[in-house]
Amino acid sequence: MQPYLPSPLEIVRLAPGDQSIGFDCRAEVEWDHLRVTVHTLDGSLVRTLLTDQERVTISGLANGTNYLLCLTAQRAGRVVAEAPRRLFCTGRFPGTVVNYIHPDDHIYMPSGRSPASPSLLRLPSGRLLASHDVFWGECDQNLSFVFASDDEGVTWRLLSHLQPCFWGKLFYHRGAVYMLAMSAEYGALLLYRSDDGRTWSEPVELLPGGDRLRGGPHKAPMPVIACHGRLWTAIDHGSWTRGGHANGLISAPVDADLMDPSQWRCTDFLPYDPSWPGASRGQSTGCLEGNAVVAPDGRLFNLLRYQTNNCEPDYGRAVLLEADPDRPSEPLRFAAVVDFPGNLSKFSVGYDPQSSLYLALVSRVTGSNLRQRNILSLSVSPDLFHWQIRRDILNYEDNGWPEGSDKVGFQYADWIIDGADLLVLSRTALNGAYNFHNANALTFHCIRNFRR
Repeated sequence: MQPYLPSPLEIVRLAPGDQSIGFDCRAEVEWDHLRVTVHTLDGSLVRTLLTDQERVTISGLANGTNYLLCLTAQRAGRVVAEAPRRLFCTGRFPGTVVNYIHPDDHIYMPSGRSPASPSLLRLPSGRLLASHDVFWGECDQNLSFVFASDDEGVTWRLLSHLQPCFWGKLFYHRGAVYMLAMSAEYGALLLYRSDDGRTWSEPVELLPGGDRLRGGPHKAPMPVIACHGRLWTAIDHGSWTRGGHANGLISAPVDADLMDPSQWRCTDFLPYDPSWPGASRGQSTGCLEGNAVVAPDGRLFNLLRYQTNNCEPDYGRAVLLEADPDRPSEPLRFAAVVDFPGNLSKFSVGYDPQSSLYLALVSRVTGSNLRQRNILSLSVSPDLFHWQIRRDILNYEDNGWPEGSDKVGFQYADWIIDGADLLVLSRTALNGAYNFHNANALTFHCIRNFRR
């Protein structure tokens, strides 16, 4: 796997908008001013400007158009550095664009060319951190970026990058920021530590890796919670090539040195069993991307995405597995198949003490296309067993977006409750994405007074 090597002059963040492009750059050379040019893909010059700022916005562009952004640093009348060229497509995005990668932009290869795996964290200082990895099928998939906002998500800037790092989850514990991630798809499970989200330790390995053919650990940015004196999060093992995944939880004592791998325990992995009571009938590939969550009676569960695409019924069910929090190496036990609209893609579950409800943001399916991800909805439950869609957060179908639904996705959302508001980070495909799955943007959304 080749490492990502930053250039002496680089555009480190892109944010296309309505007839506009915003970008941040970073230079490791001395310069007097930057020269920015925007071209159409046929080479026609659209705009040129000189600036002494590292954050630039250019307006007056045509929506739905692909452009090439070029940047050079100049000093004493000569060019001292040239940034790798970046592609972008203009158009209106909901919320705030944290970062963007055009599907034909190969700057982050061989990791990939699509931002994925959003993770959102509020630090005690008030700073927001947002991360994403860089994905593309059959690529190395081993690079992640961390962004920061100090103005409640209005503006964002690149803070750091991590490699190897894929499917990463940011969490805060006892004065430190952690990133729990894979080294690559089905690689080793790694843990990084940071005091500020900018400078990171070398990773420690919590689980050994595999590969796509043999199978290995699988995870997503899933919640990290405390229960019975331990931190818990979901982990799977298997691969799509092998036909599915078995499911477990990994945990460590809350007062342990989390960077000591010996402190971590992983349950034995429980494979899917089609004979479970209430299971959909047919060829399911099972469950993955579970949520560690504590029930009202104190029991510890793993609520999982359930692949029912080729089954009857083919939608609207999730699986609850129960853990023994006092025996962290014991395998999970089947608890129930529950009605759950939005089970066919990754969702994050959390508890709201103020309303005494569990919340989940789900990609709701409204028609016969089970791959639909163009509506992001808030689902609620009093007990983890009974779920109801309460409202839509992002709805492509009702807002007149200019593309077909197969190219639009609001998915894999990570979220946090922030007083009366819900802060949401979405893996968003819109305005020229390769398809709904291979998104081109990470977008941030603040849902005001969400409990109303």
